[in-house]
Amino acid sequence: MAVYGVGAYYDEDVAKDFIDKKCFCIGYEKSDATTLYEMLRRAKIGDIVYIKSFSPRSKEKITIKAIGFIIGKNIKEFYFQNGNSMGYGREVKWVKDFSDCWEEIELTKNDSVNNVYSNTMYEEYSSRIIKEILNLIFK
Repeated sequence: MAVYGVGAYYDEDVAKDFIDKKCFCIGYEKSDATTLYEMLRRAKIGDIVYIKSFSPRSKEKITIKAIGFIIGKNIKEFYFQNGNSMGYGREVKWVKDFSDCWEEIELTKNDSVNNVYSNTMYEEYSSRIIKEILNLIFK
């Protein structure tokens, strides 16, 4: 099982759209973000995904907006309510929605050394942060 952090900011916060549409997406064209699409392809059913927000200016915490499990095998295109494309992504069963009261995870100096938290999608390797994500799931 892997744990992935995903961003949900296009020109505005679209976390609620991801939650409502039961997905997460990459807002880039495949030709512009081949490594993100490779990561999207390698993610497996049952992997954990969390919608996060991170301000590079503070580097002190990540904000968790939702946590779920990947349930869709195939990459597919998802659409906003107005019919515009969100991009390509995977289906998710969101089990925790923190839209009304976001959760925050403090980052240590060690977490910030090789900071990936501003990336659109990344695999989480910090055992401490993974443990905090699991604690939020079972809270």
